[in-house]
Amino acid sequence: MKHIFYCLILISNLIFISCKDDPIGEKKGNIKFGLQYFIDNDTLKTDTIIYTNAAGNKYSINHFEYFLSGFSFQKNDNSWHTTDNVFYVNIKKTLTNTISLNNIPYGDYKSVTFYLGLDSIRNQSNYLPNTIENINMAWPDAMGGGYHFIKLEGYFLDKSGTKQDGYAMHLGTNKNLIKIEINHPFSINANSLDKKLIMNINEWFKNPLNYDFDIDGNYSMGVDGAMSKLAQNGKDLFKIE
Repeated sequence: MKHIFYCLILISNLIFISCKDDPIGEKKGNIKFGLQYFIDNDTLKTDTIIYTNAAGNKYSINHFEYFLSGFSFQKNDNSWHTTDNVFYVNIKKTLTNTISLNNIPYGDYKSVTFYLGLDSIRNQSNYLPNTIENINMAWPDAMGGGYHFIKLEGYFLDKSGTKQDGYAMHLGTNKNLIKIEINHPFSINANSLDKKLIMNINEWFKNPLNYDFDIDGNYSMGVDGAMSKLAQNGKDLFKIE
């Protein structure tokens, strides 16, 4: 009987501790981001050479896919809510351009951070489910393994405007992971909050460093200098509305 009594006390203490860690009835909502793409002030139109970057290259966007992950939300009291979602995005696949994050605690928030790419835990060969998309985003094991963070591809004209060539801005490896930090106040106080996550694609090629296809190269994969420029420029890609 004495043994049973002590067991009951132990169970009661465990239940009490569990309840303290996971408050009963804490309200949570969802936030949904609709991804939109611009070239400076112009809405993106794919497959046509009508855009000009800061270096003067006229270019098109024909293919663009990437990963977003590690979304974290900072409250006004400086506490954080972190998530472990990974989102594959392809600008030509409509369903991938809406991302939803669930079970966000109610409250007032002041900033959002996330990765364009995958952190070192997830950026390992065969870590993600073997979908066609994830397999096609694999980074060669001979070059470090893991996954492409972005594949941005299209065509451009040389400075004379007469010669057309292709470009492929591929970015990967842990040192080139891009952390995005956006100050943007919002409140979670209903079941779902809809926001726009807007990318200015021209930012890949400027701020702080101009990227010139004729000088820096039209293929970046495995080229440390080219990938470093893209990674530095990528920090200012997004805004939230």
